[in-house]
Amino acid sequence: MKKIIFLLSLCLLPLTATAVDLEYKGFYKRLDLIKENNFDLITMGFYLVDTHNRSRCKLTKATMFSKGERAQDIQIADDGQMLVPLSEELYKKQAFLRVTQDDERQSCTLQMQIQAKDKQQTAFTYKQLSNITWQMQELVDEFGSFLWFMMPNVQGLHINIENPSQISFVDIALKPSMSCTNQECKLKIDTENQSEEKALEFISAPIVIAPWIEEH
Repeated sequence: MKKIIFLLSLCLLPLTATAVDLEYKGFYKRLDLIKENNFDLITMGFYLVDTHNRSRCKLTKATMFSKGERAQDIQIADDGQMLVPLSEELYKKQAFLRVTQDDERQSCTLQMQIQAKDKQQTAFTYKQLSNITWQMQELVDEFGSFLWFMMPNVQGLHINIENPSQISFVDIALKPSMSCTNQECKLKIDTENQSEEKALEFISAPIVIAPWIEEH
């Protein structure tokens, strides 16, 4: 039940047209929550994903519109992430984001994903892994507001990589806590471990590091 509540708060709306309009309000509130709580190690990634297989939808353009302002193109990263800015002005002017899909026949849904902010980092200490996980849990609890105690537990990190050979080092003490299948690894994190010793390293940075949510 906890997991269902969490997922409903992050992923939503089936989109079927080539150009879809999304209220900026939802983007702003999530980004502002991260800033307000000084979560410097994590961010919120915004994507459109296929309704059926959850693969990223290819986007051709994303444009922000607001009252009395010139339209502003929003950058789309190589992985399909829409790099939506945090702007109180856009929020006050009731801005909206118009996104154009490459394939008009594809049914896509908006996905908002908590993830590690630094997508270039290749090596992690125990302390860094712990702090990333702790901030993710705090943000999940913030989403629950006064019902924070009903939100799911972040057991650790869900790491997407290109292939298993991308992992160049795993500390022997961490190996029992890590399991990988194809391009996905699950890593259980002890958030009490603040050691500065290197715990994990990759040849190239992971595609994304997201929360590993406790399942019941």
